[in-house]
Amino acid sequence: MEQRHSKRGREVVSGPGLPLDAAPVCSDDPAVSYALTLIHRRFAEQLSLATLSREAGVSRSLLAERFAHSVGEPPMRYCGRWRLHQAAIMLRDSRRRVGEVAFQVGFASEEAFSRAFKRDYGAPPGAWRKQQRGSTSGESLPRQQVQYCTASDGTRLAWSSVGAGFPLVKAANWLNHLEFDWESPVWRHWLRELMRDNSLVRYDERGNGLSDWHPRSLTFDSLVDDLEAVVDAAGLDQFDLLALSQGAPVAIAYSRRHPGRIRRMVLLGGYARGWAHRLQGEDLARREAMVTLTETGWGSDNPAYRQMFTGLYIPGGTSEQLDWWNELQKVSTTPANAVLLQRVLGTIDVTGMLASVAVPTLAAHARKDHVISFEAGVELATNIPGAVFVPLESANHVLLENEPAWQQFLTAVRRFLR
Repeated sequence: MEQRHSKRGREVVSGPGLPLDAAPVCSDDPAVSYALTLIHRRFAEQLSLATLSREAGVSRSLLAERFAHSVGEPPMRYCGRWRLHQAAIMLRDSRRRVGEVAFQVGFASEEAFSRAFKRDYGAPPGAWRKQQRGSTSGESLPRQQVQYCTASDGTRLAWSSVGAGFPLVKAANWLNHLEFDWESPVWRHWLRELMRDNSLVRYDERGNGLSDWHPRSLTFDSLVDDLEAVVDAAGLDQFDLLALSQGAPVAIAYSRRHPGRIRRMVLLGGYARGWAHRLQGEDLARREAMVTLTETGWGSDNPAYRQMFTGLYIPGGTSEQLDWWNELQKVSTTPANAVLLQRVLGTIDVTGMLASVAVPTLAAHARKDHVISFEAGVELATNIPGAVFVPLESANHVLLENEPAWQQFLTAVRRFLR
């Protein structure tokens, strides 16, 4: 039965709650399509039929008639359900308080939000969240099977594929270990969410994790070769590509080698120019000093040196997460490889490739990232034709589960990939 609730002095109609995996509705009608775009992007604002019709360039009665014919329900009913759908996703995937969620989706009070949410989803927000978490909190990640393939120069690479759905390949980033990353306090939420709707393919690049620690070569081109070999071994004709940090220039170079194979590309904390090209003066001197310290401090039993890296990558981490990242550095590669990798990453420069990237691209970057500056992310996105840029309010290079930026990034990625 149709329900009504009051929001900021106006009436908004709601109905049965949308499934959490519901995609935004589309329409071939230009006016309806424009109204839908406004609802999807500005659902937290005080939208009304008058606002939608004015911006769509048609009368209220005409928009209402054409919207109902195209979508199957009146504009404000759909708007109310979409607003609560976004709230449900936030409740499920973040640790925000109910009141915070209420205001972020446009409700004037927590009480009004709770009443509306209960009508659509059958339980108050807090109770509904516990039900959702209760059904998934004890859920362990599925068993992964590590497989091996060989790069063009004979280097042995470890990779795995888990989940079902359209293939999503995660390019290797600085420090990966297929088994150690599995169910880690830093990567667990990433793995759980990325395989929710996709077949997730991951790999350890040469010199890292379960791949060959004594590769025949370690250059930027060889890192692109690694991605190429894994995609071929997985038998993927087309796929979406997720690339963090150093994975971004690797993904860009791969897209140039293989036009048409990547459907959509997501870059997080990426850059076009390595640190030796980006940094100057004291910043460059400090980065050089970190490379020098790696030679003696990386494999030491004293975690003080590794803590320096950890504090840059996940400054907002819990003690459990910080300890895990310290250990990751020790088990993922040798001091010699860590030095060589840093040198290689410093020399990367794909700026000349950016203008010819033909893959639809979403780029996101944390504003206070201590590893790769926000400006480097802006530069990357600005020079890729048509790229969508999402700034994130975070200081973590790898987004952590309990921060709002993670939910913001996850929502943006799901919408983009759909």
